[in-house]
Amino acid sequence: MIESSVGMSKALRDEIANADERVGQVLVSETDFVRVWHICLAPGERLGFHRHQLDYCWIALTSGRSRSTYSDGKAVVTDYNAGDCKVFAFAADETMVHDLTNIGGTHLAFTTIEFKGALAREREV
Repeated sequence: MIESSVGMSKALRDEIANADERVGQVLVSETDFVRVWHICLAPGERLGFHRHQLDYCWIALTSGRSRSTYSDGKAVVTDYNAGDCKVFAFAADETMVHDLTNIGGTHLAFTTIEFKGALAREREV
């Protein structure tokens, strides 16, 4: 993982302020407990800024490389192997806003699962 910071244009700040609540391209399934999304990005394709408010995990379905820019201007380059998984848990008032760009030479695909209900916080009560 490689991190750097970038200056933000007004257009970029506006896009961040209006970040989408859809955290994937296709909503595959939704129950009372989870939402399951698919993301498939061709080389050079970008999923715009979106806001994570729920605890979630992603699973890489393919190997590849991405760049994400976060609301604070930090840019992170990440290499993935098929099967990689990462879990995120947020405090009650915490969110994360970022975009995702495929900067590799092959399609990059993920399944993202949002957990409706703060699983980590519920266990602490």
